[in-house]
Amino acid sequence: MQIRNVISSVYKNDDKFKHSSGKTADVVKKDKIEISEQAKALQNTGETKNLAEIQKKIDSGFYNSDAVVSKVADAILKEIGK
Repeated sequence: MQIRNVISSVYKNDDKFKHSSGKTADVVKKDKIEISEQAKALQNTGETKNLAEIQKKIDSGFYNSDAVVSKVADAILKEIGK
């Protein structure tokens, strides 16, 4: 089975991308982000301080220590035992 220029012919004559002068328009797409009012309010609370402390602990490997892993494992086993 042969496919003959099906896709390319679709775009060749697309008038959406042409100016009235007949030239092809430069299409510029931009990403957009919207931050809710609730998120903006949280940003100004002490929550961001806690996140910074947690990030420091992650970066330092604190949560990979034997003591933390043991505590987490104990908590999981306790929860499973319920």
